[in-house]
Amino acid sequence: MAPRLAYLTGQRAIANDPPCSTPECDFSAFWPAGMLARHGRFEHIYNAALFLAYQREVIAKTANLDAFFYPPPMLLPSVLISYPPFEWAFFVWTAGGMIAASWLLRRAGLSWPVIVLGLLSPASLWNTELGQVGVIGGAILLAGTLSAARSPLRAGGLLGLLVCKPQTGVMVPALLIGQRNWRALLGFGAVCLALLLATWLVFGPACWHAYLISGGPRTAQVMNVAFNPWVYMGDGVSVFWMMRSLGAGVTVAYAVQGICALLCMVAVVWLWRKPWGGALERVALTIFLALLTTPYGYGDDMAAFSWMLAALAEQRGWRIGILDTLFWIWPMACQIVAEKTGVLLTPLVVVLVLVRTIHDGRHGGDETARLAPCTAV
Repeated sequence: MAPRLAYLTGQRAIANDPPCSTPECDFSAFWPAGMLARHGRFEHIYNAALFLAYQREVIAKTANLDAFFYPPPMLLPSVLISYPPFEWAFFVWTAGGMIAASWLLRRAGLSWPVIVLGLLSPASLWNTELGQVGVIGGAILLAGTLSAARSPLRAGGLLGLLVCKPQTGVMVPALLIGQRNWRALLGFGAVCLALLLATWLVFGPACWHAYLISGGPRTAQVMNVAFNPWVYMGDGVSVFWMMRSLGAGVTVAYAVQGICALLCMVAVVWLWRKPWGGALERVALTIFLALLTTPYGYGDDMAAFSWMLAALAEQRGWRIGILDTLFWIWPMACQIVAEKTGVLLTPLVVVLVLVRTIHDGRHGGDETARLAPCTAV
């Protein structure tokens, strides 16, 4: 990160930053997408060739991220961050996400040591390097899950913000249905609908037309290529990509992913309907299971996973073993392991964490002792 500060003073020309092949890694998609959305050029956002040409025009001739994969609601924050110059925008985006995540998690009841450890975890640091939204997205999911029973309407509304990156919030309906938390479900649905309506009012129907015609097919194309551990897939946390790495075809891999997602959702509904373990264990299992529901997730999306590992360790009196170390560093190690073995093992690591948490949860103590007192989100 430190060499990037030289961009702010003009000491270096904007160029590709290791380990990425484009300036500021994934942030070089959000900022130009916001610029284009401000001028109504939605066909340039979701058309790979046009988007790449625009990147090289406004950021650097070496820019090389040729697609914006997010649905139109993500254009709302992208427009806001597109007003400052590119490099200043990156640091505002990154620092703002970390500050907002810390505030949400503290309000939701996590201790400062847990919050800081999560921000310094390999998953969060990788997210920061990429300029991605895994930290703030994970904080929204975790804070909403922690607070849903205590402050249902506000927590549901908070979870509704995940419509900007829907794969992060796939598990939310199962969670709220399992809790029979209809007020939270109402808040969730209301905010989702409000953001969709705001997208329509601000950008008009053209953004959705461009996304459905060009954006969706481009996403499917990126998803369905043969597994290659040396690129983005090696950093994946996806049952679909794991099956592809084992030689499965697209149809079989999607079928296994779909069955896994369905089983995870059923498990979350059961988990919250049937008293089991302590509140913290149920929240942790929900966060871990959420990682297995989407075919499109990465190591930088494991920030909430890391916060829950820290919270569980704090609950055990900070007794940390070799498994804790393995789980903690895995978002950093997964790409290396995938390159060496040719197999994506991240979903299996998540399963190991689930098994260990279930084992510990069977001996859980007082239900009310699991979370610190907190005010509503």
